[in-house]
Amino acid sequence: MNDTDDAIPIEKPFIPKYLQNSPLDIYNRTAESPILLPSKWNLTDHGRGMWVMENQLGIEYIGFGLAAAIRSDHPIPQEAGIYYFEVDIIDSGQRSLIGVGFAGKKVGVNIQPGWRSSSIGYHGDDGLVFSERSFRGNVYGPLYCSGDTIGCCLNYYDDTVFYTKNGINLGIASNRIFTGDMYPMVGMRNLSAQAEVNFGSRPFKFDIEYYAK
Repeated sequence: MNDTDDAIPIEKPFIPKYLQNSPLDIYNRTAESPILLPSKWNLTDHGRGMWVMENQLGIEYIGFGLAAAIRSDHPIPQEAGIYYFEVDIIDSGQRSLIGVGFAGKKVGVNIQPGWRSSSIGYHGDDGLVFSERSFRGNVYGPLYCSGDTIGCCLNYYDDTVFYTKNGINLGIASNRIFTGDMYPMVGMRNLSAQAEVNFGSRPFKFDIEYYAK
């Protein structure tokens, strides 16, 4: 028996369909330390008032009106080139105080995405995009609420961010260069608000495969 017979097989890292056969995927096939992508929410990286479902994809706000956000388990690798995820709004609560976006590791989790530097968020109650400590926001897209699906794409090739609503591209929301590790983030402020993230384990509403070609 040789040494390889007792070797523990390396588990293939999660890769969404639109990134299959990409340079990142090809690298990961043989890498001893593969580059991991977001695959679920981080159970230890969320604000007070945020409840994480057993599948680590669903979340619910159980707080008292103060914002609570949550980050993914892994950052978005720049090697991916293009990264996309979607959030199904199961229940937006009374005022749709929900934000979807990205944030750096040092951004606090007791705020909405976009309210601090190194973050961006598209908010459901007013349709504004907030970025880099902006509490005023920029006019961007329609409001969203229960039953809607909001997608977010970070394109490292041209340093742009765009959002989608129910599979429709809403256009560029930012062309700022984000440096450092960025994580998918969702924030909430409405009691009983619920959402579930899709990091690519099931089909997206938006045709990201066509966009990524």
